[in-house]
Amino acid sequence: MRITTLPDARCGLGEGPVWDASAGCLYWVDSLAPALYRYRLGDAAATRWPLPGKTVGSLAVCASGKLMLAMGQGFYRFDPADASLACLARPLAGRDHIRFNDGKVDPFGNFIAGTMNLDASTRPDGELYRLGGDGRVSRLLDGFFCCNGPCFSADGKTLYVTGRREGVIEAFDYARHGKPRQAREFAQAPNPDGATVDAEGYLWSAQWDAHCLLRFAPDGNIDRQLDLAGQVVTSVMFGGPDLDLMFVTTLGTEAWHTRPESDQAGATLMISDSGYRGRPEPVLRD
Repeated sequence: MRITTLPDARCGLGEGPVWDASAGCLYWVDSLAPALYRYRLGDAAATRWPLPGKTVGSLAVCASGKLMLAMGQGFYRFDPADASLACLARPLAGRDHIRFNDGKVDPFGNFIAGTMNLDASTRPDGELYRLGGDGRVSRLLDGFFCCNGPCFSADGKTLYVTGRREGVIEAFDYARHGKPRQAREFAQAPNPDGATVDAEGYLWSAQWDAHCLLRFAPDGNIDRQLDLAGQVVTSVMFGGPDLDLMFVTTLGTEAWHTRPESDQAGATLMISDSGYRGRPEPVLRD
């Protein structure tokens, strides 16, 4: 296994890595800059786009090749061709103490994005939203202190998400229509953040202040721990032409009483020869 860093791409709070298979590149965000990054394998540097406002939480790749950003209090369409940005919806308008955080496209082509209180330890008033390809927004779940790591089982019937109970990844029955149902504890972990599901149906979870990634079997038991000394890891995604590269975003500065200790803090890590492979990410129907 080999761990390298993507060139010239340090973030204050790296988040939301997504591999765009059609364009052959990785996108991710610096949540607190805010900024959007794109990296193609072999490039000497990443492309960086500064964004307006105060925060960006996550992004989705659209079928059109554009991106959807869960940013501040709304959803915004971004075109990498000309860096144009257009607001699609602002479901959090007027709630300045709440912002969008982690998100993921579901198996049916909808963008699922969660929210958080700016002081993530105070009140459970974060929620989980679904943005459909038709532009309609619906609220799916509530009760989050900080909504993190939404991702889906291989068959699309289970939603995994964390942030309602400390140290707990929850599972819900999930379908194209309606709200997630049958909440249950999937696994316990030190401090789960961003997550993804690999080709074998195992869930990888970045552990915010435990300096590691955990791989959970479908029954919720820990299958593997991958240590990343000194790094505060925020999210993980598979990518590359064969989906056998792991990309890990990290914290670059002190935040929420947590300080990274690595000289490479804030870098986006690329792990090769891990022996694991991901699944193609769905795209947002637009």
